Amino acid sequence: ALAATSAFAQASVTIYGQFDAGIYNIKKANGVNTATVYGDGSTFSPILGFKGTEDMGGGLKAGFDLQTDVQSNNGGENQNGQFRRQANASLAGKFGEVKLGLTTNPIIATNGALMPTGANGNSVSTSTSSALGYADFYTKNAVTYTTPAFMGLTGQVQRGMSNNIESQSAGSVTAYSLAYVNGPLEVRYAAQDRKAAAIGAANSGANPSTDAAAAKDKDSSVFGAKYTIGQWSVAAARLQSETAGTAKVSGNQIGAAYTTGAWTLGSALTTSQGSKLNVNQVRYALSKRTNLIGVYNMADNKAVVKFNPIAFNTGSSPATITDTYAATASKKQTAIGLGLTHSF
Repeated sequence: ALAATSAFAQASVTIYGQFDAGIYNIKKANGVNTATVYGDGSTFSPILGFKGTEDMGGGLKAGFDLQTDVQSNNGGENQNGQFRRQANASLAGKFGEVKLGLTTNPIIATNGALMPTGANGNSVSTSTSSALGYADFYTKNAVTYTTPAFMGLTGQVQRGMSNNIESQSAGSVTAYSLAYVNGPLEVRYAAQDRKAAAIGAANSGANPSTDAAAAKDKDSSVFGAKYTIGQWSVAAARLQSETAGTAKVSGNQIGAAYTTGAWTLGSALTTSQGSKLNVNQVRYALSKRTNLIGVYNMADNKAVVKFNPIAFNTGSSPATITDTYAATASKKQTAIGLGLTHSF
């Protein structure tokens, strides 16, 4: 009995999550008419997660992470799987960490880490990564290794297996990142090489879906820096992605945030091929876990790259918004609204 009690004391399980929902007025695809909608996930993805750690002694720790979407408009889940965000187990020690299972692609994690607190969120990362074509948010069949920090440097290597017995390459993903963090300065780089898979076999591989995009090779990269001094945080990034059969697409992203007391003001600007996305955000912290967030976003799109003026994160089954507000060429679109966020 004493041994059982001691073993139990070495393990812990945590339930965590976050809520983000609000009311938004959106200019529709014709660039003229507007609609007022309920939307969730414009800044933070509404999620529910379960994670745990076990201290095995000798500096070794084992862990797991399961994370699912929560669609607050109707209680539904994302159509791509119950635990499509995280479903993995890990082993960590002085050697770093090895993670087995579904987890975040390093290129997406790096893009998010480069944006200042007041200007981050789905309306920046999701809109930008979708428009430029590197929106492979999570890697299936993944083995992910993260190095220990050494003089401010941390590296990560990820391999998403094809699970195709006939071809280890077809449908695979190889991604990596390198981060240098020294006090107020952060410099980050990440890239991925996604191999084409036959449409009928794509679900067995690390590619995101069975649509035609998964049947093409793709190379993407993100490079940037962030600097925090006092109440200010500023960042800049260079984004590139090339899908087989299409021209390389590149973009530039800058952002800044200012925090004073309970208030945080942030703005981010992404430009690519003549198109522009400007996301402006005001946060008021009601507590350490709860915020009111006001947003005003503007998208000015050309023919090649098209940004959504705002991104929601509930998936399409069941849909949150039935009328289209999607990015449209040669139209200026805006989104303005007020949301409530809470984390636990």
